[in-house]
Amino acid sequence: MSVARMQQIDAAAIDTLGIPRLFLMEHAGLAVARAVQTLAAPRTQPILICAGTGFNGGDGLAAARHLHAWGYPLQVLLTAPVSRLTGEPALYAAILQRLGLTLTDASNPAARPSVDAAFRGCAAVVDALLGIGAQGPVREPAASLIRLMNASQKPVVAVDVPSGLDADSGAVQGVAVRATLTVTFGLAKRGCVRGEGPAHTGALIVDPITFPSHLLQGAEG
Repeated sequence: MSVARMQQIDAAAIDTLGIPRLFLMEHAGLAVARAVQTLAAPRTQPILICAGTGFNGGDGLAAARHLHAWGYPLQVLLTAPVSRLTGEPALYAAILQRLGLTLTDASNPAARPSVDAAFRGCAAVVDALLGIGAQGPVREPAASLIRLMNASQKPVVAVDVPSGLDADSGAVQGVAVRATLTVTFGLAKRGCVRGEGPAHTGALIVDPITFPSHLLQGAEG
């Protein structure tokens, strides 16, 4: 499915049918959390959530809420101060903070030792940095987090599309996550199966996250 078509389906679900974005984000987070379960059992090593400030990051934070409820220890890295988050991502961030989690701003140079330690000590990583709407070369601090992810040799679950991979062409935008598996929503994105996509996507899980079936039928274009 193309990015433009997926955005049309999002708009139809949210604006026309009135399905709250928060509802879809909760189900996206659940799908990601279930994928993490297949790679790591609850134990002393935490799951590392790397989240951007947009809706993709919100999906990752929603996954963190589910994982916390299932007894997983967590660490959360953001690409900006938590005050930069708005809407649904900000809501999930606030929930996680009330649950006692620290959301570390990876854009702060002073946090670099904590960031490095988080990658060394985690059991698996959730890549929720950049979504299907990201365009152009990956900027900092996301680029550095992607490099750390790839160098960590830890299992990585990508949210919707590996960060840094063009969701239409499958081209790498400077640097891209090499995921163990990718949980994509609605239908598979073109970039996951084209160009360099397969080498970065890993195993591909497609989850409808409760999109009505009539919106997805015939939507592969």
